[in-house]
This record gives sequence, C-alpha cells and structure tokens, in this order.
Amino acid sequence: MIYIDSMTIQEFRGIRNLTLDFKGKNFAICGPNGTGKSGVVDALEFVLTGNISRLAGEGRGEITLKQHAPHVDKRNDPAKAIVTIKLTIPSLKKTVVIERTAKTPGTAKVTPNDPDVLKILQGVETHPEIVLSRRELIRYVLATPGKRNEEVQALLHLDKIEEVRAIFQKIANGAEKQSKMISQPVKTAQDNLLRALSIAEFNKENILFITNAQRAILGLPELLELTATTSLKDGMATPATAKPQLIPKAQAMVDFQAAREALNEISNQSTQPQIGKLISELETLAANPAFITGVTRENFFTTGLSLIGDDTCPFCDAEWDQELLRKRAHAKLNQLKDLSEKRKDVEKQMEPLIATLRKVQAAMDTLVRYANLQKPPIAIQACNDYSSFCRTSIKVLSNLLPLTETMAILTRMATVPPSVTSAISDFEKVVSALPEPTKQDAAREFLAIAQERLDVWREAKRAEKSATAQAQIARQVSDKYVEASDKVLTGLYTEVQKDFAALYTAINHDDEKNFSARLIPSMGKLGFDVDFYGRGFFPPGAYHSEGHQDGMGLCLYLALMRHLQGSEFTFAVLDDVLMSVDTGHRREVCTLLKKEFPNTQFIMTTHDPIWMRHMKTEGLINGQGAVQFRVWNVDQGPTQWDDRDVWTEMHDYLNKNDVRAAAALLRHFLEYTSAELCHRLRAPVEFRGDAQYQLGEMLPPAVGRLRKLYTTAKDVANSWKQQDIVSDIGNRADEFSKLVVASQVEQWQINPAVHFNAWANFTKNDFLPVVNVFHALLSGFTCPTCSEFLRVSPDRESAEVLRCECGKTNLNLKKKTV
Repeated sequence: MIYIDSMTIQEFRGIRNLTLDFKGKNFAICGPNGTGKSGVVDALEFVLTGNISRLAGEGRGEITLKQHAPHVDKRNDPAKAIVTIKLTIPSLKKTVVIERTAKTPGTAKVTPNDPDVLKILQGVETHPEIVLSRRELIRYVLATPGKRNEEVQALLHLDKIEEVRAIFQKIANGAEKQSKMISQPVKTAQDNLLRALSIAEFNKENILFITNAQRAILGLPELLELTATTSLKDGMATPATAKPQLIPKAQAMVDFQAAREALNEISNQSTQPQIGKLISELETLAANPAFITGVTRENFFTTGLSLIGDDTCPFCDAEWDQELLRKRAHAKLNQLKDLSEKRKDVEKQMEPLIATLRKVQAAMDTLVRYANLQKPPIAIQACNDYSSFCRTSIKVLSNLLPLTETMAILTRMATVPPSVTSAISDFEKVVSALPEPTKQDAAREFLAIAQERLDVWREAKRAEKSATAQAQIARQVSDKYVEASDKVLTGLYTEVQKDFAALYTAINHDDEKNFSARLIPSMGKLGFDVDFYGRGFFPPGAYHSEGHQDGMGLCLYLALMRHLQGSEFTFAVLDDVLMSVDTGHRREVCTLLKKEFPNTQFIMTTHDPIWMRHMKTEGLINGQGAVQFRVWNVDQGPTQWDDRDVWTEMHDYLNKNDVRAAAALLRHFLEYTSAELCHRLRAPVEFRGDAQYQLGEMLPPAVGRLRKLYTTAKDVANSWKQQDIVSDIGNRADEFSKLVVASQVEQWQINPAVHFNAWANFTKNDFLPVVNVFHALLSGFTCPTCSEFLRVSPDRESAEVLRCECGKTNLNLKKKTV
C-alpha cells in the first residue's frame, strides 16, 4: 500500500522540530522511557489517520486532539503543530507528500492531490490498526471473549457483522416483548367474552351452544358454525316495543363481580409480598447513582445509534467518522451490560403487576361505560379516576425511570382506595334495583354484548397473531444470521489461527514446536485458547508467561493483518510491543519479521538498546535504519545520539565555560558509542552480571579489537598476495594508531590521571583538545566514504570480513588455505 520515506514533526506533542529519514525501510527508535519515542508514533498515526488513539477512549476525560496534540507551548496555536511525511505508493509509482495540522485534523494537504492517490490514502486512513502499542496487543490476548470479539472484528473491519447481529437481536427481543404485551389484551378480551357468555371453557362448541339457546328465544335460526366473520346476533331486529332498558342488568352484575376479583388480585397475599420485594430492590438500585445514570445512558446511546446516518454526531452535529462513532457507542453500551441485566430482571418482575393493572383498568372502563349508558349518567368518578391511575401506572412501570415515580406508583398500587370499592357497591345497588328484563330483551342484550366482546377478542387475536408472526420471523432472521455469520467467521478464524500458530511456533520452536490454538466465534463472542505443552487448551493468561503472551499478541496481530490486507500489508508501527519478550527469543522475533514480512516496513520503538542491536544483527534494520534518543526536555524535545548534534552541543557548553556539562556529555556519548563499537567489532569485554559497564571498560577493548582486526586483515591480504591492499590497511592502521596515542586511551588502565573522572576539573582550554581528540578517534572507526562505523561479519562464528554499510570498506579476514 505505502512506504514512508521521511517525516518532519513540528510543535507536536513533546517534539519541537524533528526530521527522521526512514528511506522506505524498517526503522527503529530507541531510548529510555520519557525521551519522546511515543511522540513519533503519535505523529505517524496522526498524519496518516487524523487521529491519535492515545488521546481517545475511556478515561481520557477532557483531553482532546485539537487542544492537547500541539506542544504545550503551542496549545493555543494548533496551526503550528504540523506533521509532514513523504511516502511512496508502489502500485501507483508515485511519491506523495501529506501535511496535517492539529488545527484541522480531519483535513490533510495532499500533494499530488490525484484521485488515485486519495483513494489509496483513504484506505490507509480507515486502518488505524497500522499502529500497534502493547496496550492494544494485550487486548487481543487477555481480553474477555466479548471484548476480544469487538477488537478482532474491528481490526478485520468485520465490526459491521456484530453491529448487524446486535440489531437483529434487538429487533427479535423487541418483537417478542411486544408479542407478550399484546397477549395480555387477548386474555382480558377472552375473560370478558367468557363472562358475557356465562361459560367456563373457551371453545367453539360452548360458544355455539349458549348462543343458539339465546337465539332460539328470539326465534332466530341456529348457527351451525363459528367462523372469523360469524355474527352471534345475525338476523336480530331492533324491537318495536317500548323503550328498552339502557344498562344490561344481568351482564352488569357479572362484571361487578369481575371488577371485585380484579381489585382483589392487587391486595391478595401473593401480590402484596411481590410489590414489597420489588420496592425493596428498587430502593437498593436508587441508592446507586451509577444505575440511574447507566440506564439513562443506555437509552441515550441506543437512541443515538438508531440516528447515526452520516459523518456527523446526531446529538451535537460535530464531524465524526461514522464507523468510529458507531464503534464508540457500542463500546459504551457494552460497558453498561451489567446494569442492563439488572434492569431486565426488574422489568421481568414488573410484568405480572402490569398485567394485573391492565385487568383492573379494563374492569373499571367497563363499569364506567355502563354508568354512562344511563340518562342522566350515573356518577362513579372514583372508578374513572382509578382507571386513569392504572393507565398512568402501566406507563410509569414500563418506563422504569425515574425510580422515585416507579416506587411511588408501587406504593399506591398496594392499596385499593376505599372510594373505588364504595363507588362500585353504590353503583351495583342502583343496577340491582333496575327491573328485570323480559326473556326476549335479556336474549337481545346477551347477543349484543356477546357480539361486541367477540369483536374485541377477534381484533386482539388478530393483533396477537400478527405480533407473534413478526416475533417468529424476527427470531428466525436473527438465528439464521448468527448461524451464517458464525459459519463464515469460523472459516475465517480457522485460517487465522493456523497462521497464528505457525508464526508463534517460529518464535518458540525450541520448546513449543507442536503449539496450536483455537479461535472459536459464537453469539458475539470470540473464544481464544492455546495449547500448553500438550496438557490441553487454556486461555493464554492461564499458564503462559508474560513474555509468551506478548509474543502471542504480536503473532495474532500479524496473522490478522496478513489476512486482512494480504499483499497490501506494507506498513506497520510497533510501539514497544515486545518489552517483555525474553532475551532467548528476541533474535527469533527479528528473524520472523524479516523472513515472513519482507515487504512490510516496520517502524519500531523500544527502550532497550539490546533489542535494537538484535534488529541490526539479524538484518531487520540496516546501520542507518535507527535513531537513539538520549534525553528529552520540554524546551527542546528529544535529543539524539547524533554525531553532529552531540559535538555541537559540547562546543556550546564550552562556549559558556560549562566544562562539567561538556565532560558529562562526552563521557555518556563515548559510553554509548563504545558499546556500539564493541558490539559491531565483536570486541571481548570483561563480563559484568549487572551489565553496568563504564567507559574505561569498553573503549579500550574496542580500540584493541580494531587494531587486531587491521593486523589480521594485513596477514590475510599477504596470504592472498594483495600488496596494494596490504599497503592500504597499513596506512589505515598507522593513522588509527596516531589517533589512539593522541587520545591516550591505552593509558587509562595504568594512568588514572587521564581518566574521564578528572575531566570535570579541566578548564575550557584544557578540555577543548580532549573533545577534538575523541571526535577524531571515533572517526577512525568509520568508513571514509559513508562515515558509518565498521562492523565484523558475520556477527557469530568465525569472522570473515570487516566492512561498512556502503561496501567501500571490505577487508577480508579469512586467510588463503594452502
């Protein structure tokens, strides 16, 4: 996809002005913690994606990219925080320059601004996973199955699968919930119809039998069947006799009894404890502010997800990447899962109470309708008010929040107002005093009320049937989608797990050559078990060491990236991801990256210089493919161990008469360089278990080793009768000896007076020659053409050649065999 050639960082994070030349190759940035390595990583991620993951996510509070990406001294001028990179797009054979500022992070200046270039860069921008830090790496390994599923699917850009699964699941759950709610009106309508018909069992035979008995009184033909359109009062004419009685006395008396039974359900011995238990649980939840906030936030994010439709936030209209916004909303909802479960448990306990309230409301409404039939209407306001209370209560209990209102409703619900029972009794007395209807009038009332309630039941049943069908279809769609997606993901993860196991085995072939792993997707989760020396499969954190877990994280990431991008996986940033890999496997990791991903440019950071030497030794990076930060301060940013910068800094100190600072810097630089020289030249150094070597223990061995190598190279050239080379090596050796004598390095072990401990007591004029002498001495270890330090190759076994990076210096160390 891309290779990064160079990058310039200005006033960004902790960096004031820094240019790094990657040359499109692997590159390492080494330095102690706090020297600015992460600032480089942030800059790379920012310029390519417009985002800094380190400044996003949970726990970041008020931290924002625009305010906190600029250097602290430029926090009020984000336009000064600029990151510029030059990159190559091999597929287009084009070189591109990208510039992005913290003032407008969402917009980058791209040159050339060609459509094909922008298309490639859009692909890069949608892959923030090109930057991997250890905190992300460990998430793949040690995360819970649900969280790992999110992380891995986001990495593979499969998070849409989980999003759609969640939507289908939500639709199915909602449809089933709605179906249950609609079932209650069916039950209420059926009970009302049974009362009207005065039968105990609801079936066609009973309905036809009792109906035909009443029709016979009116001389109407018998109904032979009961279909969906059958009218129980078919053929019944309006009577031409005197004014009929308005309230159906017989049915009303039955409904009075039904109303009392419904009210008794609220105050009986089974409902009262249930209400008390629920109030107690709600009081506990109300004492936990996190629950109230959580439920509110759950509703908020659920609503927000349904409104996301473009690249703006549906709440504040701020510009957002749609996929990132969805991902963050889902992450927020997942964090509220525990609270959501508590809410569902409470709502389940509410269901029978809501059903009872619906029954009472229906009974009260029936009585109010009877009262309104009379002329003038009979006043039963208490029943009307209690019906309104039931309707309001159902709404409050269904919404749950606010909890104070819900608890207040439950408390009121526990006791039926005496005015309601009194109003029912008074109304019942009025109805019972009404004259008894004639047999024919009673039959007409029976059929009219039965038909009315049959119509209500039919409508409720149609609604229930429709809701049930929708719920079944929604559940089938959800189940089929889960089944199909799990099947696809299983195949995908099978390929990934094979690649992962192969990569991990390559690193740990010495003790886990038969290693295998299992990635198992199911219902929004991703199980991850690994073999532990043939003893079974366990989670990675169960028995494997932290170093092995880091190795697993890297291998899983690489396997996923290779599956995701294939040949387009050309660039990745590894930010200190291998900090705990044991020393015995560092070489294997370097070999793995070089061998398995030869076309991928890795930008790597580490605080361990030994790691960087392993990278160089294994050829993962070349001699110029690294930079080492030595110190950082807020005014200057990171400072490198760079010849030009270091010697300039020393001279600056001396110009200020600060000999002590110049001496300390020279000493530290020589220690750093001497360690590098001993490593490159394979110089024997007296071993120390604490690895704390002083300058006097490293520079003399490096000097002695180069002298010996020159002697060996001369002898080898003589064996091959290459006199011109013998002469050249002799000149090199002589020049180097003069530099050594001038520096008096060889006297350090026998003359402490010239040891660096005495440097701080020198005057400026005394110390300036020392600086110049050692500057010259170090140049004696370099190639005259490329100015890179010489090194012995190979780095192990018998030495074969003393060479530089450019190849101009190439001294044979193998004698001619006779």
